[in-house]
Amino acid sequence: MLTQRYALVVIATLLIAGCAKHKTKETMNAEELATKAHAYIKNKRHDDAIQYVGELISRYPDHAKVGKYKILLAELQFKAKNYHAAKELYDNFSEFFPADKHAQYARYKTILSSFYQTLPADCDQSYTEETARLCKEYLAKSPTSKYSKDIEKIFAQSQERLAEKEVYVFDFYLRKQQFDAARSRLAYLKEKFGKEATLEPRIAYLEYKLALKEKKYDLADEHKNKILASYPNSRIAEMTVQLDNRYNFTV
Repeated sequence: MLTQRYALVVIATLLIAGCAKHKTKETMNAEELATKAHAYIKNKRHDDAIQYVGELISRYPDHAKVGKYKILLAELQFKAKNYHAAKELYDNFSEFFPADKHAQYARYKTILSSFYQTLPADCDQSYTEETARLCKEYLAKSPTSKYSKDIEKIFAQSQERLAEKEVYVFDFYLRKQQFDAARSRLAYLKEKFGKEATLEPRIAYLEYKLALKEKKYDLADEHKNKILASYPNSRIAEMTVQLDNRYNFTV
């Protein structure tokens, strides 16, 4: 009889221990969730870690280290290339913890997360516009931040992408011989991006293309001569000469 009772106690103990070892994240406390998440991070299982850190934040929003876990979750989402989720988390962190030592970093990663969602020039440029806006805001508030140089580069690339979109539309109108629309698009391009040093040669080349297509040869020659004088030995000068040769050949 004692042997049977002992056996039952042992079995019950093993069952309880087994259940404890297989607790779900919904039944874990904050410390257990954090421990599990860090174990997954150590083994580079970021998708699994995301689930446990997310559970911790959701169930323990007033935890003393909730800020730490929010930035950790943002980092995990970024590493998993879930840039939309990462951007929201970084943005949330910098908004609710503006005095935290990681706030500047979070704002920088918000911009980077937005930038990594940008699309080619022939696609929607909403993310590119958002990235450029975030860059301008950051540089206005924190021009001497250690992230400023990187953000200046991201801003320049975003501006180039937005300009490329306008060039794409301009070329479309040019192919369709819709010259008024092409001229209007070029005017907008000059107004918005004409002061960008890296884009000035490209805009000059587009003016040359438009003049050729409209058969305004004297104006085309003026643009060509200006390009060759202002940007000698450049890719734009090379493209101008190639277009001139090709056009003279076809004419």
